Amino acid sequence: MSGLTPSTTRLIAALVVSLAVIPTLRAESLPRLPQPLKAGTGAILNEVIYIGLGSANKSWYRLDKRSEEKRWQPIAEFPGSPRDQAITLALNNSLYVFGGSGNVTEQDATPSVLSDIYRYDPANDRWQKIASHPPRGLVGHAGVALNANQGLLLGGVNKAIFDDYLRDINAHKDDKKASEAIIQNYFNKPSEDYFFSREALLYDAKNNQWHALGITPFAGTAGSALVRSGERITLINGEIKPGLRTDAIHYGLWSQDKLRWTGEARLPAPPGAPLQEGLAGAYAGYSHGTLLVAGGANFPGARANYRQHHYYAHQGLTKTYQRTIFAQHGETWRAIGELPQPLGYGVTISDGETLYLIGGETSQGQAVDSVIGLSLRNGHLTIE
Repeated sequence: MSGLTPSTTRLIAALVVSLAVIPTLRAESLPRLPQPLKAGTGAILNEVIYIGLGSANKSWYRLDKRSEEKRWQPIAEFPGSPRDQAITLALNNSLYVFGGSGNVTEQDATPSVLSDIYRYDPANDRWQKIASHPPRGLVGHAGVALNANQGLLLGGVNKAIFDDYLRDINAHKDDKKASEAIIQNYFNKPSEDYFFSREALLYDAKNNQWHALGITPFAGTAGSALVRSGERITLINGEIKPGLRTDAIHYGLWSQDKLRWTGEARLPAPPGAPLQEGLAGAYAGYSHGTLLVAGGANFPGARANYRQHHYYAHQGLTKTYQRTIFAQHGETWRAIGELPQPLGYGVTISDGETLYLIGGETSQGQAVDSVIGLSLRNGHLTIE
């Protein structure tokens, strides 16, 4: 691990299948980021990691894992407006950046749900805005590459509801009573009234086309993690309304140009906790064929409040950042270790062996410049 604590290695008793002595493994260490990064985005393409936006503003950086001297180098500045929560996919030998939350112009008083798309060409270190018109705004969405040219996007907030709330709050920022009424009206609703997207979208980068893949059989989410292994798609937790998460994990199959949902599981509670509140902003990806989920944030007590029809479920509760690391073993999920500190809302990159947790924010909302490497193999979890 770079930038937090010394390297640690833990034995995962629940996953060890024999008593044979297994040599200690090390997750590959990467250097600190050039600057703290939270709410950013990134992807890996041809063994090169790219990260940027969020608290890095318009800055982007690359790190070539093939290089003997691994260091972060700046690339061309992003030409669009600064933004949080964009999604980046490696498609068509390029990077494609989808949406995010940010000001459309420098004169805007509040951020909006963005829907613009930008392509980065690594060969020429050049950005270009893509002439594309997504069928909806893109904030809180999750995305994953399905193959070399096609990407899947799921979830996301409702643009009209999100944008109007921020505009209303800003318009009445000097009127405490009016502001409190707006906040109550916004948060005190059941989850279905937020209209988080249930439409599965496919983007074909080669032909610059959008396709509908149907409606998910579960509630729309925001801030979920979305990963793929072969044909298997896994959507992990996320918000089902502002302040309320779900513990659900949904499984799907992408085969013959069709997306089919096949089942679900529940993320277990962290050790010592009465239940799993669900995670938003969690890190997720594969290490040596095993799916790992780590970090993220929630509001302990929100699910209990919601069950009592207190729809402003997180009112008076503390946003709590998590440190538990979970692993999927077969169809079972188990807690297998902890991050050095609670962390969420960073960038997750997997090279198949190591899962890199790049940047993020701590319980104080402070952006970090750390890069944590997680590696799980033969029952050993290594945190670097």
